[in-house]
Amino acid sequence: MSDYATECRFEKYHGAGNDFLLVEHPRYGPHFPDQPTRIAELCARRTGVGADGLIFWTVEPNHGARMQYYNADGQPSSFCGNGARCFVRCLHDHGLWPAGTVRTFQANDGAHTGEVLPDGQVRVSMIVEAGVTTRASGEQVVDTGSPHFLRWREVLPEGDITEEARALRYSAAFAKTGINVNFVCEAPDSTRLSPKLAIRTYERGVEEETLACGTGVTAAALGYAERHGLTGAREVDVQAVGGALRVAFSRKPDGGVSDVYLTGPAVRVYEGTYRLTPI
Repeated sequence: MSDYATECRFEKYHGAGNDFLLVEHPRYGPHFPDQPTRIAELCARRTGVGADGLIFWTVEPNHGARMQYYNADGQPSSFCGNGARCFVRCLHDHGLWPAGTVRTFQANDGAHTGEVLPDGQVRVSMIVEAGVTTRASGEQVVDTGSPHFLRWREVLPEGDITEEARALRYSAAFAKTGINVNFVCEAPDSTRLSPKLAIRTYERGVEEETLACGTGVTAAALGYAERHGLTGAREVDVQAVGGALRVAFSRKPDGGVSDVYLTGPAVRVYEGTYRLTPI
């Protein structure tokens, strides 16, 4: 019998290598949702379970489904696209979200929809309230639920991107709230009718490169459309280090976007019990 005061039951999922701990909030969450050190303890790679972030999930008859997302440093973040897809998959695995059913859930940045598709992929809606800002250098900034900086390259950088990314993440322009940093390029077989991108992302709150980032992939797709003046209904395939994702959206001539969706894999890795250390 688990002692809820000292133990936490968790499940681990990943979306294209972006990994998360999912914890049922009514049973275990009250013990540490407001303690960043506790969440950081579980997410630590070498001394804890290890993850890019932690999600408390709740399903209540009168209030629906809700996810509360925290970065690996224990701080709450606005939204996580891959985390949301793992959340939907988790509820599906618990028998709470039938495949082929579109439902609404609440996240830190508002209401989203999610669906487990017939092929097992998971699709979630994204909230994008402002367009893409292009700097004189050609670099772009866009908020897709979390803020992202896009640096376009002919080919992706090789080796460690940490030093270059941190210089941008902590630069004067973004020091107050931080920003996620992405290096993006077009794939050799990319066309305007079938765009394909490749990306590497450094995430604030994790403070290192992650194998994928859903909001970053979405930002790259919208940044590509802005660069090339694409309008109408579009789909962009994006290859992250950990796997392939697809972004669908509709873009107006003035740069406004709507009907933004992120689709990709979400996989249950394992479940376990973590003994919480005294704080």
